[in-house]
Amino acid sequence: MKYGLIGEKLGHSFSPRIHKTIFELSGINGEYELIELKRDEVGNFFCNARKQGFSGLNVTIPYKTDVIPYMQKLSPEAEKIGAVNTISLEGYLAGFNTDYFGIKYTFMKSGVRAAGKTALIAGSGGASRSVLAYLMDEKASKIYIASRNPEKVSIGHESIIPVGYSELSKYTPFDIVINTTPVGMYPNTAASPLKPEHVEGSEFLFDLIYNPAVTELLAIGQKLGIKTVNGLYMLVAQAVKAQEIWNGKEFGIDFVDSVYSRVAGLK
Repeated sequence: MKYGLIGEKLGHSFSPRIHKTIFELSGINGEYELIELKRDEVGNFFCNARKQGFSGLNVTIPYKTDVIPYMQKLSPEAEKIGAVNTISLEGYLAGFNTDYFGIKYTFMKSGVRAAGKTALIAGSGGASRSVLAYLMDEKASKIYIASRNPEKVSIGHESIIPVGYSELSKYTPFDIVINTTPVGMYPNTAASPLKPEHVEGSEFLFDLIYNPAVTELLAIGQKLGIKTVNGLYMLVAQAVKAQEIWNGKEFGIDFVDSVYSRVAGLK
């Protein structure tokens, strides 16, 4: 079975390593490749993807919304979030959002519940929408979305509050803080999207970045004694969910743990 990841710049991607590990542990006979595309190449690629032998595809930035017009069916999560990161090519083009499950599994693994909590999401892009959907489903009491342009953030619910970064101190402390921006990602590792006063008093700090393993933001959280987690477990969990969709199997969270341990070098 042939799978791949489409995106604009993929040199940093951990996905081939993760899917290779899934193949080894599950016995799936598969291959996984990186496919860098320019925006005007995406449509032509979909026209020929089946002919090239692809059974399933992952999608990363900046194309998670661009691919939606090509889908013949969307999963409930993808429709709610408005972004697709997994595509099945069996029969027809079906779009899914497994980032949602990666976020859910990361909260479960960390032993953190969002119900009744106040949360801050740094960033208002595609990844932010997946986090927002999860927090809404878990019934967080208030969700603040920090954006450089808060006036452009779609609210949609009274519990969602867009704010500028300069205003954040008015609303602290937040029970849960999640960074969905690329600020702090390799190679610009000295940067942080938030200051210590923005996260002080929080119980959980989740940075979706996984390279470096400890971002400047996570280092700030650790110094303040906050429970922290990076984005690697989420990345592994969403990849396992994609393989479940493509192969019609259920692996479960214990299998996610096994893949994560090997990818993170713990085994």
